[in-house]
Amino acid sequence: MNQTKRFSLRNSALAALMFSIGLTGCGGNSSSSTQDPVITENFGIIATAADDYTSGEVELVAIEETGMQASGGYFSGISDITVNGYGQHYYLIRKFNGDQVLKVDIENPGKEVWEASTLESGEQGSANPYQLVFVNESKAYLLLYGKNKAWIVDPSATQADDFFSGQTLNLDAYMPDDSIGAVNMSAGIVVNGKLFITMQRLDGNYSPSNTGYVAVFDTETDTELETNADASDNLKGIPLKGRNPTNIQYLEQMGLVVTNLGSYSAPFDGTSLDIIDPETYQVSSMIQDSDIDTQINDAVIISQTQGYILNYAGWQDISLQSFNPSEGASSLTTINNLTGMDLRDIELSPEGRVWLADATLANPGIRVIDPSDNNEDDFIETSLLPIAISFGSVVINP
Repeated sequence: MNQTKRFSLRNSALAALMFSIGLTGCGGNSSSSTQDPVITENFGIIATAADDYTSGEVELVAIEETGMQASGGYFSGISDITVNGYGQHYYLIRKFNGDQVLKVDIENPGKEVWEASTLESGEQGSANPYQLVFVNESKAYLLLYGKNKAWIVDPSATQADDFFSGQTLNLDAYMPDDSIGAVNMSAGIVVNGKLFITMQRLDGNYSPSNTGYVAVFDTETDTELETNADASDNLKGIPLKGRNPTNIQYLEQMGLVVTNLGSYSAPFDGTSLDIIDPETYQVSSMIQDSDIDTQINDAVIISQTQGYILNYAGWQDISLQSFNPSEGASSLTTINNLTGMDLRDIELSPEGRVWLADATLANPGIRVIDPSDNNEDDFIETSLLPIAISFGSVVINP
């Protein structure tokens, strides 16, 4: 979608909102002083890649009920990328051997605010930046898959030199004896003033033979907390039941949910959905390894009774399945005949719909699914294959 179309949609949405506000105010006291409501427009931010992995770029979507279209792509470069949105900006992360973070204003999508390296001066190899985990608009943590130190950064920086604070979180203690040279930080989240970081701890053969862990830090002091989750180990963090964690999310009624891939090939030993109590640090499993003979690639948990997983049986043989988290694997059900496909990511959008990245070569795009009935509300065609989804929002001044 071109810029003219995007702003046309935006202005139409604004007009409708203002008309609604005007009707609501009819008959009231015109002399009363009320603060104007804050009106925002939500955007989908999609990292995409060529089918031969020679390039990648970003596409943007103004979120509407139906008929959504993607604009872009922007910032063509390597294919090993991801995106993290926060407010009006998103951060394009170029990962292995890319070692860059680009800050981009959604309202000026063709020009980066700045471009920062994730390698310190004179540093060799690749830091392999993986994710920005936000505390607030001026503090975040940059997880580095290829290093043992997470950066403390300022995402509100207006120039690249001010992005990295120079301070780090040290995870050296989690390095296994047979490691590949890093603890493999893979995902993070901030809950109730605490940062939770998952670590895969792969062995020298890049296999998840070691116990996966979650380290916990106080976001005020940036000190690691002793969880006492396992009295028999000498580490402060939380040992997982599954292995090879790739994603962590939070649901207030349930706690932290960790997606564990397990082995990269069948029989996928160690795959699971683990639940962590963010206060007691006790671990249980929503779906255990023994409950499923395929691999849980990704998950979105909406409530205690509704969730979705990407169920991986083999290369480009992935199914979207809904389930009841209180019942576990026995309730897994393939929806909309979405099976035997190349599905790369699943996320919950700001308005509560499920966005599914469908990398089917003949017709790539985002399937937007209404969780109330599992019907597909919309399909957003993308130029390249969608591989990661995030969201941002722009404040519209009335």
